[in-house]
Amino acid sequence: MSSTTNQPDQASSSSSTIVRPPKRASSYGQHRTTNRTRVLRIIGRSMLGLMVLVGLALVTCWLVVTPKKPVFSLERGVVTLHSLTDRKLNASVSFHIRSFNPNKKAAIHIDYMMMTINEMGRKFEMVMRNFSQVPGNLIVLSPTIPIDFVYPLPRLQEKVKFDGISPELHFSANIRYIINGWISKSRLMEIYCNRHMLKINGSTPLDNIKCNVDL
Repeated sequence: MSSTTNQPDQASSSSSTIVRPPKRASSYGQHRTTNRTRVLRIIGRSMLGLMVLVGLALVTCWLVVTPKKPVFSLERGVVTLHSLTDRKLNASVSFHIRSFNPNKKAAIHIDYMMMTINEMGRKFEMVMRNFSQVPGNLIVLSPTIPIDFVYPLPRLQEKVKFDGISPELHFSANIRYIINGWISKSRLMEIYCNRHMLKINGSTPLDNIKCNVDL
C-alpha cells in the first residue's frame, strides 16, 4: 500500500525577498551647509559695510580736521581822499591782502566774505567776491571800501592830514575744503587784522603782516 507524501508548496517554501528603496542623501547635512554659507555671506557683507563706514569717517575727519587754515597777510593799505573838512571825512580805503592756501592736497573755496572796517566809532562793510584756491596757490585781493563819517570833535582835518587814519580790519567768510570731488561742510572763518596807521593819499607798506584766522 503506497503512502502519500504531501510536498510543501515550492512557492510558499521559498524565502521572501524584501526590496528597499535606495537611501536618500541626508537633508540635515544640506541644510547645515546652506546655513553656513548664509552666515558667511552675512559676515562678509557686514565687514564690507564696516570698512566703507570707517573709510568715510576717516575721509570726513581728514577733510574737516586735518586741512590747514588759509594764511592772510597785509601787503599795504591805500587811502584815497575825496573830501575833508574840520569834522567830516569822505574817502576810500583799499587793502592789498595776500591769501595763501598752505595745503598740499586740499583746495579751498571761500564765499560770502564780508569786509568790515572800524574807524572812529563807525563801522563800514562790504561783501567781497567768492574765490577758490588750489593747493599751494597764492592770490592778492584788493578790496576797496568807501568811508564817510562826521567826527564828533573839531580839528579832524588837522589830525587826519598829519597822522592819517588807523582802521581796524576784520573779515568773516564761509570756507569749504575740496579734495578729489569730496566737499566738506561749510565752516565760518573769522579773520582779524591789527590796526595800522595809513597815510592820506598814499600807499602805506604793511610788510605782509599776518592776520589771525579762526575757524
